[in-house]
Amino acid sequence: MLRRFPGVDAIVSALDIALPQPDQLCGPFSASIALTAVVGDTPDVTALAIASGSAIWPGEIDSARPPGTPRITDGWDCLPRAASIDTAGTTAAGLATGIATATEGRVAVVPIMGPGAEGLRLLLARLTDVQFRFGLLANVHTAELTEFDWSVGHFVTILGMDTVEDVVAIADTYRELGVSGMPPGCRTVPIDALASSMSERGLLLVVDNDGRRAALDLTRSLDLRNDVWSV
Repeated sequence: MLRRFPGVDAIVSALDIALPQPDQLCGPFSASIALTAVVGDTPDVTALAIASGSAIWPGEIDSARPPGTPRITDGWDCLPRAASIDTAGTTAAGLATGIATATEGRVAVVPIMGPGAEGLRLLLARLTDVQFRFGLLANVHTAELTEFDWSVGHFVTILGMDTVEDVVAIADTYRELGVSGMPPGCRTVPIDALASSMSERGLLLVVDNDGRRAALDLTRSLDLRNDVWSV
């Protein structure tokens, strides 16, 4: 049985309205969705992208999107151009800073680098019972999580876990990546696969400031690394 995190209803509702993400802005898009579980007046994707230092490669990059998904350029006119395709998008460090900046310091971000499968299971299980409000972003490599040819760095939002099936529910950034029986853009993936997809990346636990200390204490009690990754 899927154990949903608190705040998932707000996330799913916001996702259905917002899909799909603007090209190259999966980080700010997913952050905007995850923040609906934490604060009422959530910054929009463009505001988060500006605060996070996102940059855009203006050319068409078909491989940046899953097959059959639309190209959306909303907000691009407000953003700087990247020096190369490889530097386009948003870094994890930039996104963590951008979330705090765009929410005027009301929200903090606790990074969790490469939690591994067992660390991820323990963390998700503990998060189902915490008292603080939070959203959970995963910075993944898509090749580990899809059956088609799509291999990029990507951000998704985690919604909960099923300990019997050993899967995690995620909210992705394209309607086409959802599955029947789940909200638009949502699906489940094996916990082992999600952990593997974050081997050089990790999680951003987004909490209101009142919950920051409790969130840090939780991650440290599980011996998780509170570092930000560079890829």
